Amino acid sequence: MPHVQPRWRRAAGRLRTAGASALSSGTAVGVVVALLVLARSAVFVFWEQAHFDSNQAVIGLMAKHLAELRAFPVFMYGQNYMLAVEAWLAAPVFLAAGVSVTALKLPLLAINLTVALLLYWLLVKEAGLRPIFAGLATIFFVLPSPGTAAKLLEASGGIVEPLLYIPLLWLTRRRPAWCGLVLGLGFVHREFTIYGFAALLMLDAGRGRLFTRADLRRLWSLVRTAAEVWLVVQVARQYGAAMGPGTTPADLPRRAQDIVELANRFCLDWAAVPGGFLDIARVHWPLLFGTAARPLRDFMIESHVTQGMAGAGVLLGAAMALAAARIVVRVLRERGWRSDYDFCAYLVLVGALSVTGYVVSRCGVITLARMRYEMLSILGAVGLAGWYLGVERSRGLRAAWIALVLSWVAVGAASHTRLWTEYLTHPPAGGKRQIARHMEARGFSYGIADYATAYPVTFLTDEQIIMASSTRVRIQLYQDAVAAHRGQAVRVGRRPCAGGLEVMPGVHFCPP
Repeated sequence: MPHVQPRWRRAAGRLRTAGASALSSGTAVGVVVALLVLARSAVFVFWEQAHFDSNQAVIGLMAKHLAELRAFPVFMYGQNYMLAVEAWLAAPVFLAAGVSVTALKLPLLAINLTVALLLYWLLVKEAGLRPIFAGLATIFFVLPSPGTAAKLLEASGGIVEPLLYIPLLWLTRRRPAWCGLVLGLGFVHREFTIYGFAALLMLDAGRGRLFTRADLRRLWSLVRTAAEVWLVVQVARQYGAAMGPGTTPADLPRRAQDIVELANRFCLDWAAVPGGFLDIARVHWPLLFGTAARPLRDFMIESHVTQGMAGAGVLLGAAMALAAARIVVRVLRERGWRSDYDFCAYLVLVGALSVTGYVVSRCGVITLARMRYEMLSILGAVGLAGWYLGVERSRGLRAAWIALVLSWVAVGAASHTRLWTEYLTHPPAGGKRQIARHMEARGFSYGIADYATAYPVTFLTDEQIIMASSTRVRIQLYQDAVAAHRGQAVRVGRRPCAGGLEVMPGVHFCPP
């Protein structure tokens, strides 16, 4: 007589098999998520000329000075805000791998990977999504258009970091000390982190978790910790190098020392707000999500490739409108609120608050140059997608939604493919590197140029060439060094000059 396993053993075996299958599926999707982030990032990390400007050069020089123990920056050189987190992250990489654009951006690549995997994990754990759906929902961060991908790897002070602070606030929301630490550090680094805190308060208030004595004690502990972080930073600031080695905050221009500088970064014009919200959909989101057909040079990327496609915005807009409508219908039908809605709702709230703050605080003026001030819409899109995939019960509608999103993905993926092809076959020459080579060939160790040229050349030559800025000054040491060797310096300009030489198209070497 054949041996028959007891029913409970057969059930346990099926559970183990299902669990192993789910774990394997989740791991596979996580690996795909990480590989896609690497693929959309590699050009900007490993080709120095792809996307490197003066602000990034300043951060790189800060990291170099820190690694050499010549300076201890607290904020970005030349200003009294934006914590020097990126310089502190890059400094040990410089010590291990040398000074380069790649070494500067490796920590940012690590942050991109962390954000992608953290969002994926939270969508599975908190929203209860199947791994494949969680991976699809993260695609708005994992595989954005090249213009946005470049921004997420831009070492200019704090573009990608708020996208890390937001999920960290969620993870630590029940641990006041840790949440306060993230909030305090995030706010001093980049003030956009406050949107995450506001979204947490709104969710807690809606769930009635904000008004009991225990809740208020927890909130007080969180705010107190954040305030303590802020105070520590303010004390440290007094001992930091404000404009390079050998400087203090007293060396900053008066406008940069004054708290009014922070206020001047905001612009309130209530009459412009309605038009600003219209421009979010008409100008900002097409740029951020890469649906508008634009050359990558508009995003300061060295490339002849374009991104976007006519009609791509309609595809994405239809997908987002369908998702929002179905979520509203589902919530109204249920006449209640499920706990697995919380994380996705949190991300959507963060995105909405970010858009509102962007419009209101910038006088409704929405431009490509200001794109970096509103990157959290990406998290809003992730939240909306995850929420929809969690509530949709119609296979037909879900399939249509996935088709719309994958059509949008295909447009961005095609742009990345063309960019990869360009850099693997005929990579553009970096203009700043060429200027440096022309200076080296002619024996110039000192020079004067505008802000856009001075600091990149100094960084790319590892300070073998010292350039003073003729416009915005962030490092006083270079100004003093060039002034002391002015007779040996060359002025690098964009216009012809008496006694000058055009060394490259549009680049002239002139007497100082």
